[in-house]
Amino acid sequence: MSKEIKMNVDEMISFIQYIQKIMTELEDKMKPAIEALNDIKFYEQGKAKENMGSYADANNRMLELNNLYSRAFTVINDIMNSMIEEDKALATEIAKGLGLMAE
Repeated sequence: MSKEIKMNVDEMISFIQYIQKIMTELEDKMKPAIEALNDIKFYEQGKAKENMGSYADANNRMLELNNLYSRAFTVINDIMNSMIEEDKALATEIAKGLGLMAE
């Protein structure tokens, strides 16, 4: 069993940038469009009005996408920060072992 951890830094950076782009698109374009759709009061009466309630629910579920991507971004960012801290700790231990740094 290998004790190595391999990470492609460019891939992680690209992934984070991609999530940020999706979040921006959702916030800047989808959210205002869905809010505008929710404000439409085309069906004021009758059976169609009941069905329009599920339409608003579907729109609100779409708005939840931004929350999901935000959570994913937070988790990935936390992992990256943890890896940076671990890398610093490892570098410090190596430097101490080589006598390049005081204990």
